Amino acid sequence: MLRHFYNTVIQHHLINKVRALLIAVSLLGTTQIALAGPTVDQLSDCLVKATTATDKTTVLQWTFVALSAHPELKSFSNVTDEQRNQLDQKFAQVLQRVIVEQCSAQTKAVIQAEGLQAVGDSFQELGRSTGEGIIKNPEVKQQLKGVIRYIDLNKLVTTFLTPDIWNKLGVVRGK
Repeated sequence: MLRHFYNTVIQHHLINKVRALLIAVSLLGTTQIALAGPTVDQLSDCLVKATTATDKTTVLQWTFVALSAHPELKSFSNVTDEQRNQLDQKFAQVLQRVIVEQCSAQTKAVIQAEGLQAVGDSFQELGRSTGEGIIKNPEVKQQLKGVIRYIDLNKLVTTFLTPDIWNKLGVVRGK
């Protein structure tokens, strides 16, 4: 009886871990990870530190609007051309201020060491940190949980947690 309770607790804990993993993969799975040099890392750090909460909101809004221009996503957005233009201007101001004024030394170093393309790579960390902020929003969390209710988590756990893995977790199975 105690072993069954213990196994149930372990399984419930693992289901929660799988949920978290699925949410992370669904949001960040398409993010490209670049093998960055030290100058890119320094610019990435500067970009994250130099952007305010308002800047990050602008990045988030602009990204949403840019993605909503895709033909398969257009029907999910009611963004007007005027709103697009305003966000383009607002985002351009953030980019210019951050790259030219606040992180100019780091930007220059990246261009000299790794080329202009690497400046774009530096923005991946800013995108990641903005994405983490999105995930913390209660409404977004609720929406992400919505998809989880349609996934058979028990099936995932029993499919991928082999007896060997259960044994490593301290639950002797398959013997």
